[in-house]
Parts: sequence; structure tokens; C-alpha cells
Amino acid sequence: MLSLLKILFFGGASLLTPQAIDLVDNTTIIRLAEPISAITENASLTIDVSQYISADNEKDAATEFPRAFPEDCISAMLHSKFGVSVFLNHTEGRWINGQKLLRLSASAGMEAGLNFDRLELHVCKEIRHTTLTWYNYDKPSFLP
Repeated sequence: MLSLLKILFFGGASLLTPQAIDLVDNTTIIRLAEPISAITENASLTIDVSQYISADNEKDAATEFPRAFPEDCISAMLHSKFGVSVFLNHTEGRWINGQKLLRLSASAGMEAGLNFDRLELHVCKEIRHTTLTWYNYDKPSFLP
């Protein structure tokens, strides 16, 4: 119940890149203007890849995502100023209202309450003119 209350009062989305950026190298490091943290283990990072997925519906997008961005093509690491790091290694494609997003989350789950001030992204191909968003909510596992 406490998780649900935290989601309702503190959950939300934070645009990490107010202006579009290019992910062109194998590794891109972003120092965050404000720290981010997780309030549930399901917090995630999304990368807008709409320009790389031509599908115009959820079903076609589900087929196209793995071809455009194979498994292990993209990963991220969140770092805290205290030396704690979390690997965002689980990637899934999502088609939401015409927007095509890659969602990165920690397969081992996130520890709630840790503040991260640096984001390290690893990409296998260029992703140009994209935005990154931190989603600090998702329904807890005990909800249907």
C-alpha cells in the first residue's frame, strides 16, 4: 500500500534532455542537472526512437523493434555520487499513441530511494535527435 501511495504522490515522468540529443558514440555520458531516483523497482528510462520505426500500430511495431534494435544493442548505467551503479539491461520496444519508445529497466529491479546524478548510455548504432525520459512509476507487482 505504501508503494501505491508513493506512486500517486511522487511518481511521474522527468524529461532528462529538454532538447533533443544525438547518441552517436558507443558510450555517451550525461551529467544530470537534477538527481533522479526510483520510488518503485520498476522505474525506467525511455529513448524516443520514432524516426527509426516506421510501423503505425502496436502489432507491427512489436515486429520491427527487434530488427531495428537487436537485443543488447542499447543499455544504460545509472551512477550515484556514492559509487552505487545500476545496470539498465532489460530493453523493450513500446508503441504509445504513435510514439515509438525503447524502455530500459533493470532486470534485477531498482532499489528505491537511491539518487543518481550520472547516466551512461551504450548504443550499437547512432540514434539522432532523440529525447530521454525517466519514468518513476509503474504499477507495483502486487496490483493486477
